[in-house]
Amino acid sequence: MPKKTAPKTKKETYVRCKKCGDEIFGDTHKKMTCCKCKFIGVDGCEDYVRIIGEEENYEIISK
Repeated sequence: MPKKTAPKTKKETYVRCKKCGDEIFGDTHKKMTCCKCKFIGVDGCEDYVRIIGEEENYEIISK
């Protein structure tokens, strides 16, 4: 599966799965977190967000 690092901003970064609609907060305290359908995974901390999955299966949201 391709891996991508999302840019960190002062806003909170979430990753939304387009398959099941789950939103995962980017700061997972370095613990891999997957959505309900297991199509994407997020691993992050205050310095980075790593997204595992196909790009067409997720979107990055800043709140």
